Amino acid sequence: MNILIVDDNKQFRSAFRYIIEENFADKFEELYEAENGAECIEIIREKTVDIVFMDKQMPVMDGVEATKKIVDNYRNIRIIAVSFHSEFEDIKGMLEAGARNYIIKEEITPKAIANCMKIS
Repeated sequence: MNILIVDDNKQFRSAFRYIIEENFADKFEELYEAENGAECIEIIREKTVDIVFMDKQMPVMDGVEATKKIVDNYRNIRIIAVSFHSEFEDIKGMLEAGARNYIIKEEITPKAIANCMKIS
């Protein structure tokens, strides 16, 4: 499986990448990064991506808009929303856009990631 991490915060992307590499190295082939939704769409057009961990709030193109575009054009890609926003409306917006799950950044653990990726 190929994974794409989309977040405008470089430090968060690095930390999230580290968690995935340390805990799931045997579960993925490629791990890509994008800093906004527009860059995410470009990567998806060029690469094979199975799972996207998508931040909600980013410049250029936010996670809601990017998620809608991906769901409309690439139905086989699973999108997991990842955000500091824990309000119901934020979660609802990402799920309505097509995200399959939602992880609050403060609650990220290897187990939470595995549950979203449906692996053990």
